[in-house]
Amino acid sequence: PKNFFIFDWCNIVIYTNNIRILNTPTDFQETLLQLSSEVKHRARVSTLYIGDGDVEQNIVDNLVTAARTRDSDVSVMIDRYRGTRDGGFVLRELRKLGVVHLYQAPCWRRTWYRKPGLIGELLGVHHMKYYLFDDDVIISGANMSDIYFDKRQDRYFVIRSKQLADFLCYFHHLHSNATRTWDLDNYQKSIWSSEALRVATTTAGYFSCNTPIDNRPELRDMGPSDADTSIFPLFQLPHFSVHQIDDALDLILTTAKSNERITLSSGYFNPSKRLTSALQNTKAHVNVIIPSIKANGFYKGASVKGHVPDMYNLSAIRLAKKCPNVSVHEYSRDEWSFHGKGLWSDNCTILGSSNFNRRSTLRDTELGFGIVTENEDLKESFRAERDHLMSFTDKLQSSYRSISVLGFPVMRNFL
Repeated sequence: PKNFFIFDWCNIVIYTNNIRILNTPTDFQETLLQLSSEVKHRARVSTLYIGDGDVEQNIVDNLVTAARTRDSDVSVMIDRYRGTRDGGFVLRELRKLGVVHLYQAPCWRRTWYRKPGLIGELLGVHHMKYYLFDDDVIISGANMSDIYFDKRQDRYFVIRSKQLADFLCYFHHLHSNATRTWDLDNYQKSIWSSEALRVATTTAGYFSCNTPIDNRPELRDMGPSDADTSIFPLFQLPHFSVHQIDDALDLILTTAKSNERITLSSGYFNPSKRLTSALQNTKAHVNVIIPSIKANGFYKGASVKGHVPDMYNLSAIRLAKKCPNVSVHEYSRDEWSFHGKGLWSDNCTILGSSNFNRRSTLRDTELGFGIVTENEDLKESFRAERDHLMSFTDKLQSSYRSISVLGFPVMRNFL
């Protein structure tokens, strides 16, 4: 859509044959293993957390080998709360190198919590995901953990672009300045200081759509002039009033024509007031893909978590009643969970970390990518990916437990 070009401050152009769409979590796992083993110059990993399985250990070992034997520039960024919950033993060798960074979302009350805990995660997390190896970038909503490598459906794009990799390295550098390095002893002191807050505020300013990065002229080389596909990084830093993902969704939905078909997907769908309004007012027909209660990542969770899938189901039902032109479909596949998130339109897709919910709007730091193309083969690939996900869906069922009606008003701004 033409309106995407309001984000032209960073329009990275590439050739279509440099985009590869993966379909399965196994493909994601194998690509991570392959690309991490081939690192020559640089690697950047940003994820909510890194699991403690054998595959994750192999990927981390590949990065350690690249840093120690090939002098590669390696950096990892995870959430200060969720990322340290399991002790970080898989990351031990990287922590020795001083390249593991803990980002703490700057909710104003976060300085009360000096130790990792569920309260810290509830208030807001570092949710950005990208996996960069030399000039190859994997964009996904999946974390680097074994549960995302088998029977958990997400989206995965592999993009080869020096310009995109350069841009993400620049962003990673700025963002990591507002983190604390996770050494082997003292991560519990990783709390926000006035200096970290100042750096984070400056970073947010750099990546506002109103602030071109003219101070780094080498980053203005955004790819070959004859390429037919554009990539627009979209930042969501709610604590600093940067909402580019929400802006892009709003523009696409409100400017769509009545003959357009738009599809949204989310692993945890609880739309904000702004997105709900856009869905009510759009002229297009919108299909929304969400997990069934059994395909939700919190299904059979302990205590309150066990009721979270019901609350998401309730949220989707209420949205469907408000928006007659919106059809909600539940992803249901035996023993699989659904974590895919994104948007598909005629000639574009959005993918990344955002679930398009209230957490993404109010609490978590997110990174998405809008990809716009004039290439017919790539458009068909977008449609094939969407149709593959739709093939496992059924119409929305009202299957929430009654108790979730009581809990939803309390929890809805945290979902």
